[in-house]
Amino acid sequence: MVKEMLRSLGMTPNEAEIYLALLGPGELSVNGIASKAGLHRQVCYDALDRLLEKGFVSYVVKDSKKFFRPLPPGRIPDYLDEKKQEVNSALPRLAAMFKQEKEKTTVELIKGKNVLRTIYNDIFRVLKQEKETLYAMGIEETRFLKFDRIAIKQHIGRLRKNRLKEKLLSKETAAYFFEGAQSEYRLMPDYLFNPNPTHIYGDRIAIIIWGAPAYGIIIENREVADANRKYFRMLWKIARKRKK
Repeated sequence: MVKEMLRSLGMTPNEAEIYLALLGPGELSVNGIASKAGLHRQVCYDALDRLLEKGFVSYVVKDSKKFFRPLPPGRIPDYLDEKKQEVNSALPRLAAMFKQEKEKTTVELIKGKNVLRTIYNDIFRVLKQEKETLYAMGIEETRFLKFDRIAIKQHIGRLRKNRLKEKLLSKETAAYFFEGAQSEYRLMPDYLFNPNPTHIYGDRIAIIIWGAPAYGIIIENREVADANRKYFRMLWKIARKRKK
């Protein structure tokens, strides 16, 4: 029972044996500890070094020889209080590190005819809340209109009504564009055009994969969104402005 309690304080089995051996009267040399605890001398040296670091033993020097004494059992509660204070003082820093390291990531998969409606509802919610611009690449409006005319028309209407903006990368041979201040297009050469639309907004990206059925993927991760936003801005600089 006593050894289990000592181990709960962070002692190894050998450290617990040495601490118990030291509880008798007087100080003990390493030889005395090894004999009383039934351990090899080198094992005692290693364990004593750790016990010294943890604060469970101390020593005095007599005639150039170290003699060890234990932390009095009555001071163990004080020892625990000191450790508790150390932990409490470190908690704010640990909490900050935890927030930095634990990047929130969620992935949502949508399938079927409601892909556009689900994605554009999410986009509108974030844009309205954050008051920022939507960045999208791989945009071919005739494809959107063919797949779900109501969803894309509703999206444009919401942007106009709420004075929200979108910047869109389309291709040189695109046949249709939405007019109005809400949508600004630039054009990429067809051979560089990615046919899978990627939308970047807030801390999210939404990717559409055309097919039968169509799929939508919404990824929520700040680092991923920021990386795609940087990539978009690089392409935006080299893309050609659309002549109206």
